[in-house]
Amino acid sequence: MLKLGILYKDNKVVNHRSLLKVVLNPILRYYGYCIGSKFEGNDFNGYKLFKQKPTNKIIYTLKTNDYDLIEFKRMIL
Repeated sequence: MLKLGILYKDNKVVNHRSLLKVVLNPILRYYGYCIGSKFEGNDFNGYKLFKQKPTNKIIYTLKTNDYDLIEFKRMIL
């Protein structure tokens, strides 16, 4: 099962997964970019495009860690 939304551990935001990021980031990483989530405290404040070292493969992973809470958001952008 794909876990999408804002993920919390110990009452702090530790990750944000959206359909946009799950689908596009593996492709963008191949070209040296990724989409990140901007937060102010625990409030989601949009997306940002980051430059990073390119990867040599496009790999999709559905693995998620254990979180205390997942605040589900809408799945379609």
